[in-house]
Amino acid sequence: MEENKDYLQKAKDIIDKDKREILLMTTKASVNGAVTGLVLGLMLGYYKHKNIYVTGLVGAILGGVATTIIVRKK
Repeated sequence: MEENKDYLQKAKDIIDKDKREILLMTTKASVNGAVTGLVLGLMLGYYKHKNIYVTGLVGAILGGVATTIIVRKK
């Protein structure tokens, strides 16, 4: 019986590790996308003489969402 519990614990550890790695990768990619979107939004707002805070916020949201969708499809 002890051997069965050891196998089950090892399987659970592998699954938890995989989930943790997927979450870490998705989060890292979303933050990178949001920062990229923020910078592009700020640059666009400055260039077009629009409100840079709004364009930066919109760019960050779009960048984060787009990156999350792309990463989840992989």
